[in-house]
Amino acid sequence: MNNDIPRKITDVTGVEPMPGEPAACLGNGEQGFECCCDECDYFLLCFPEFDPKSKNLL
Repeated sequence: MNNDIPRKITDVTGVEPMPGEPAACLGNGEQGFECCCDECDYFLLCFPEFDPKSKNLL
């Protein structure tokens, strides 16, 4: 996990997301909890292939 991410964060739904670990994240919508991805401040950490500086964006 990145050092810029607080050790423990809690979504407004009460779920404790795990940014950068989409398969294990309780907020991914596949673990029996509501999907919290849209509101997650660390959303892009789950998509390391996304590079905002890339010229090859859509």
